[in-house]
Amino acid sequence: MLQEHVAGLAAQMGITLSRVSFFDGKLLGCRDCHLVQIYAQGHMESAVVFQQDLDCLQKGITSKRLETRLSTALSRLQTKLALHT
Repeated sequence: MLQEHVAGLAAQMGITLSRVSFFDGKLLGCRDCHLVQIYAQGHMESAVVFQQDLDCLQKGITSKRLETRLSTALSRLQTKLALHT
């Protein structure tokens, strides 16, 4: 569900993603947050997202914190893409 949400936000910004990777924070030593890596045209940006926000997203509720973190990562990615075109 998160991957689709990220792709939707990216599409609104005019970015075509090649991949979205999700890493469970428990594997990284953190119980309540996760790492999302967003790829487009050979560039990558990442965002740390909280489990609480993902739980809300599963229920159809989008938190401001999640939107801000994903939008910020996508903006950084958009800047990288603009510099290399």
